[in-house]
Amino acid sequence: MKTYVIGKCFSFFLMLGFWGLAEAKTLVLSSDDGPPHMIKESSSGIDIDITREILQALGYDVSVRFSSLARGKSDVELGNVDAVTPTFFEKDREGFYVSKPIVDYRPTVFTLKHENHKIGHILDLIGHRVVTFQGAKGYFGSDFVKVSKNTVYKEHYDMGIFPDLLKRGRYSVVVVDYYIFYYFYRLKDKNRDASLFQTHSVIPPVKAGVGFHDKKLRDRFNAKLAEYTEQGRHLLVIEKYIGKVQ
Repeated sequence: MKTYVIGKCFSFFLMLGFWGLAEAKTLVLSSDDGPPHMIKESSSGIDIDITREILQALGYDVSVRFSSLARGKSDVELGNVDAVTPTFFEKDREGFYVSKPIVDYRPTVFTLKHENHKIGHILDLIGHRVVTFQGAKGYFGSDFVKVSKNTVYKEHYDMGIFPDLLKRGRYSVVVVDYYIFYYFYRLKDKNRDASLFQTHSVIPPVKAGVGFHDKKLRDRFNAKLAEYTEQGRHLLVIEKYIGKVQ
């Protein structure tokens, strides 16, 4: 009888231990809302999916919480959440450890291919009708500020209309992230013909990573990220949102 009771107690505590491990495996990821990188409505997006898939490969479940990126970074430092994505231009500090880049944000100049515009530098945008996102003048340097002052220039809050504005000739140039442009252009049809557009890469890409509260978790994430990208799995995530484009 004594052995039986001890056995039952051992099994009970072992079960509690398993429950504790299961709870410990759920990580909270903070993010913002900015399709296709972060999509609050579906708790998905390029940045979120890549981060979640890598953490799942490490054996974790992931719960996504949405707030501003500034709030997310603060919560990571305080230990209120485990990670935040995306994060830009950040360096390691106490309570905040930055991963290797998971995706490049690609500010891109879009024109209509048949118009055959020659754009090799930002200043070549002078003389065009330019539409871009709100606050763009603060991101792309002094030459872009010159463009904004010396051409027909509009900043618009709704990036979903940019492909249509370009296609209909309302503007001759759209400046926006590569993934955002094609996401909205192909929102209803991932195979929609994109050959009418020409892209000009005159603005350097910006690398986005993940900020972690736990340095060891960041290191494990980096190791798995290298394997993940080597297999091209990040490209499958991107294709899911924008279809196949060059």
